[in-house]
Amino acid sequence: MGEPQQVSALPPPPVQYIKEYTDENIRKGLAPKPPPPIRDSYMMFGNQFQCDDLIIRPLESQGIERLHPMQFDHKRELKKLNMSILVNFLDLLDILIKSPGSLKREEKLEDIKLLFVHMHHLINEYRPHQARETLRVMMEVQKRQRLETAERFQKHLERVVEMIQGCLASLPDDLPQIEGPNGVGEGAKNASGAVIVSGSGSRVDKVWDKDAAMCSIIDEIA
Repeated sequence: MGEPQQVSALPPPPVQYIKEYTDENIRKGLAPKPPPPIRDSYMMFGNQFQCDDLIIRPLESQGIERLHPMQFDHKRELKKLNMSILVNFLDLLDILIKSPGSLKREEKLEDIKLLFVHMHHLINEYRPHQARETLRVMMEVQKRQRLETAERFQKHLERVVEMIQGCLASLPDDLPQIEGPNGVGEGAKNASGAVIVSGSGSRVDKVWDKDAAMCSIIDEIA
């Protein structure tokens, strides 16, 4: 009969998997496929688990004696366990002082171990609640950050609108006429570059497009 196989508590290094996922292997379909979903049982850290196991298994399913009733207050029981651990630790010190070789020492160590297991189990029962609270806090932080960003954006938008309105209000009504290549006034150009001309013959109305003038001012500021 061969020696029992040693199971490492750590997962294998990922290098042996990473080197298989090259661009060429992926293009040729030679990259390893993802593992199939587990449907029965699996090994993790040297222990066997069932897929239908509860996230937090009852103490009885682990072969551990239950010290608290089925219906209980977590906060009260944790306080009681904390006090029991302290009392048992003092008892252990007393045994070590008076009779270090006594069998009561091992019994007291087992009692302390059982108390710690119960305390760890009760704390684990709070994990789902902790996960929900952590998610709620994260969502509240994200909501607050988005509201602050929207508020800052709104303030900047209002300032820009005020600047544009102030610039438009400061434009004079009697802007000079643009001289064309023939020395004749051609009127103003709008944002698309088209010349705005009214009337006919040598008479040209002094019509200016404030949008075009505003664009020129903005370009100079920039």
